[in-house]
Amino acid sequence: MRSTSILISLLSITASFAAEQPPKSDTQRDLNPALVAMPAGSWLNLKPKGMAYARMYSGCCAGGGYLWYFGGAHRAYKGNDVQLYDPRANQWIQATEPEWPELGSPDWKAMISGGGTTTQLSPTGRPFTEHSYQQVCWQPERKRFFIVLVSSGTWEFDPVNRKWIHLINRFEDRSEPRGHWAHNHVHYEPALGAPVLVCGAGSTGVFMFDHEQRKWKRLGERPVELAWNEFYSTYVPEWKCHLISTMKKGFFKYDVPANRLTSLESPEALARCQSLAYDQANRVVIALAHSQIDKRRKTVVPWTLDVATLEWTELDPPRPWPEGQTTGSWTKLWYDADHNVHLFVNDVKRDRQELFDGGVTETWAYRYKQASQ
Repeated sequence: MRSTSILISLLSITASFAAEQPPKSDTQRDLNPALVAMPAGSWLNLKPKGMAYARMYSGCCAGGGYLWYFGGAHRAYKGNDVQLYDPRANQWIQATEPEWPELGSPDWKAMISGGGTTTQLSPTGRPFTEHSYQQVCWQPERKRFFIVLVSSGTWEFDPVNRKWIHLINRFEDRSEPRGHWAHNHVHYEPALGAPVLVCGAGSTGVFMFDHEQRKWKRLGERPVELAWNEFYSTYVPEWKCHLISTMKKGFFKYDVPANRLTSLESPEALARCQSLAYDQANRVVIALAHSQIDKRRKTVVPWTLDVATLEWTELDPPRPWPEGQTTGSWTKLWYDADHNVHLFVNDVKRDRQELFDGGVTETWAYRYKQASQ
């Protein structure tokens, strides 16, 4: 009897101890063995649990161990939910539940006919969906995603608590920079320790967000090369600059504190590249070139940019490759340093149903090389 009592007490103490332990951090959780085992120069269709919606005209962002996905409107998904891809679990997480304006309302009509211009927040105080292109960045110090939306204003999203934080409500304060979906661009600038917004059209300029005062500060005019120019970027630590790919004028280095662009030669195949990401283990940028398969389908061809020599190299990984209707558009490639792979959301096909237009996507990984020693 005494042995049984001791055993029950030990089990009780152990259970109590286990219950008090904090959850493992992202860096402590086990890595995904399928990603760890990927050979160099290969694509892998991850076939995760769950699926990302096909959010046309909207991009992803990596941070906190997740791949963020939000956006839609027009001929794309209409829900305002946030989806997070967890590469360790190989699973898409429904971080928030979807909402949309009342069917037939002016906000609904504006959403289905354009980029998502709405006039109010959702019933739960969240933003309705809209095009997001590359208008979100990860803030390493605050451990939150930072988002600029044309309609409702400036937001953060906390991926741990799955919560939106409204920093500036544009419905109440019309003074903040607005710009335009395709010509707005948001990135995190390490030298300033803050998010930066470039408005290439509308209320043009370069702006830094001051969290202490919860307001935007104008840094200067937007570079003339970015006028009415859609572009995508990745930060290159060795340069202390961003590499940007523009839809009209090619590639540039962008020194944000100096607000200076430097033209960078690039192959014709990479014209209008919209997915590029820095590989910190191998000190190269991976950029995806579009390659048309037929009238309805295209694929992507990876290229590397050696950040030391500025030499571009076309790669030829074994098939199969991602392919679909809008494969490689709207910043769908992001680097996962924990696994030393690039994660990629592939838009396979659209679904033209009026309500959701959810379409079909795939989630892939690309490994360039094992980490340099």
